[in-house]
Amino acid sequence: MDTKDQILESILRSVRTEVSTFLDQESGIKCPIEYELKLIEVSRNFARTLLLESQGKIPKSRNTKKK
Repeated sequence: MDTKDQILESILRSVRTEVSTFLDQESGIKCPIEYELKLIEVSRNFARTLLLESQGKIPKSRNTKKK
């Protein structure tokens, strides 16, 4: 159970910093297209972080040559 909590905290920590940075920059964005591009970038980074952090250790390929 500790590993699940550690993974959750790791994901939330990285997403929290990403959103905090976006909110700091949000007031300075004047162009709606730039705003949407930044928002899409944040959501893609969130999805990437969630996918990579939640997988855990990736198993070795079964197709590797045996010795």
